[in-house]
Amino acid sequence: MPRPILSALKRYGPIVLAAVLFAMGIYALVHLLRPVNPADIMAQIKAMPLSTLALALGATAIGYAALVCYDWYGMRFIRRRLPGGVIALGGFLAFAFGNTIGVSAISGGAVRYRLYSAMGLTGIEVAAVSAYVAVALGTGLTLVGLAALAIHPHAIAAYLPYAPETVRMVAGGLLLLSLGAILAASIRQSNLRLFRVTLHMPPPRDLAGQVFVTLIDIAMASFALWILLPAGKPDFATFLAVYSAAIMIGVLSHVPGGVGVFETVVLGVMPASVAVSDAAAALLLFRLIYYLVPFVLGFVLVALTEARAINRIARRLLPRAPEPMQPALSALHGLAPALVAAVACGFGLYLGLVSLVPALRSSALAEGDLAGMILSEGGALTSGLTGLALIALSFGLVRRLRAAFLTSVGLLLWGSGLALVDGFDVENALFLGLGALLLLPFRSAFDQPASRGKTSDVPLD
Repeated sequence: MPRPILSALKRYGPIVLAAVLFAMGIYALVHLLRPVNPADIMAQIKAMPLSTLALALGATAIGYAALVCYDWYGMRFIRRRLPGGVIALGGFLAFAFGNTIGVSAISGGAVRYRLYSAMGLTGIEVAAVSAYVAVALGTGLTLVGLAALAIHPHAIAAYLPYAPETVRMVAGGLLLLSLGAILAASIRQSNLRLFRVTLHMPPPRDLAGQVFVTLIDIAMASFALWILLPAGKPDFATFLAVYSAAIMIGVLSHVPGGVGVFETVVLGVMPASVAVSDAAAALLLFRLIYYLVPFVLGFVLVALTEARAINRIARRLLPRAPEPMQPALSALHGLAPALVAAVACGFGLYLGLVSLVPALRSSALAEGDLAGMILSEGGALTSGLTGLALIALSFGLVRRLRAAFLTSVGLLLWGSGLALVDGFDVENALFLGLGALLLLPFRSAFDQPASRGKTSDVPLD
């Protein structure tokens, strides 16, 4: 095969494969949810007890605390010491932003580079920590998933075209083979070569600690979803196997967050006694709690840091962080353009989704209220166009264009007012207004005029 074609396949092949797997996962998910009424999902979400939500949030907090430990082990691996607060901040923001967005401009590697390089680490050292975290996390999730399948092969028997005993033998064999190779390389402190990649194993004590961290992470994440599922769900031990297998398949698919793939596996193995709409509501809530809540917390943290840097009142109200943390907090400013672009794009997608809701309802037409239907459809169209504009503006935000930032804030305020006019939707109005308010502290990061935006070269890490 000609060298240019091989180069293109190496560069774009994984992206195309991930896109195909993502599309297949979404197609399977849509097929499963086709008989489900969206109103039933929303009703199930609104009926969720506060105690259940609190337990899911608590499990999420413990799970993210466990994820931060991967960065700590990564620092041990390269034999560098950083303040514990910096490692906790870098690990949390890397997972909070990387898990939710999953793009190179604001991935975990970019966050770690910004923070850790400000603390004196070289680019090679930061790359080593990021690679260590990725390999340790992916390997740990895969091994736990294989162990879960070996112990509970019946958990996904209905989803695989193989007998449970076959699943147990294959999973157990792969688990023993992998563990044997990893343990041997760890004890001998030798290198393990996989294809064209050479891995240096951590010592057995660190390896055992990573396994423990992975178990806590998976146990807490699976509990956060399990507690949200309705009555009739499998017991927690069985569901842990289901969750582990779904996560393993999602990791192997290389789809960011396993979106579509993860949901398809979980829905496909739920007992018949669990309504699809109830399980879909639990999965949606899980995505919001385990992915969106940490992202929002990280975004607010960066916004408060930006506000304190540019506003005297904020400096008086917000306490100053300890001195060892100052370089890392100052480095967060470099994340602002890509982070604001991701948030604007998210709001655009949200407005596009909201615009579909009135279009799916025919109450005004059923009641013969033609004027009401026209107003409703007009509001939906305007909301959809506003969402498309925000998505388009996100490209300008990445390039730090001042006009793109001001227009995005204006569109969010416009959408907030539109929500009040179109049906007096106070919840959406407050949500969009709060989004515009949270963007304001980032205005100093957008200093490029539109006339120079086309030629400016802005690094995205």
